[in-house]
Amino acid sequence: MNGNYMTTNRLEAFYDAIIAIIVTVLVLELPQPATASLQSILALKTSYFAYLISFLVCTNIWQYHHIIYNNVERINSKVIWQNILLLLVISLIPYLTTFVADNPFSLLAEILYGLDFILVNIILFWMAKTLLEINPDQEYLSNALDIKNALVIPSIIFILGLIIAFLGYPFAISICCLITVIRSIIYSLKN
Repeated sequence: MNGNYMTTNRLEAFYDAIIAIIVTVLVLELPQPATASLQSILALKTSYFAYLISFLVCTNIWQYHHIIYNNVERINSKVIWQNILLLLVISLIPYLTTFVADNPFSLLAEILYGLDFILVNIILFWMAKTLLEINPDQEYLSNALDIKNALVIPSIIFILGLIIAFLGYPFAISICCLITVIRSIIYSLKN
């Protein structure tokens, strides 16, 4: 590659490794049932629900990242730092998942959880814009990024969840996170 541009190989490998670690930490954070009984397992349903959402979010972000970088010819230092910032925000998911699982009806826990997803979307939007500037001649890249479906609509759903949470239903944020992930998975399977 010339001058300021690089290939994506090392960035993709680094990103894959970090996502694998985050997903591993997610499962390690799941509490063990108090006893080997169905009641003890059901008592942890909130933890399992939070884990499921967070796992799907991490794998969904990984898939989106893979689709994007499969169509990117070059990156620069700005894109690398955007990815590092993205990984910083994604790495908070295991911590926030545990926080929400321990406090499922806490407005603060739910807001922090929702804000993390909003920050992910903001960073992805910023990164998408940068990648389109660096790779202007790749039509498929702009289709793969699909800013409206991949970033704008989920952000609107997250914001709706925040509004509903402030109206007295904190758990709405987790439900909105799940809705956006399911919507994204269905959308990606259609394409």
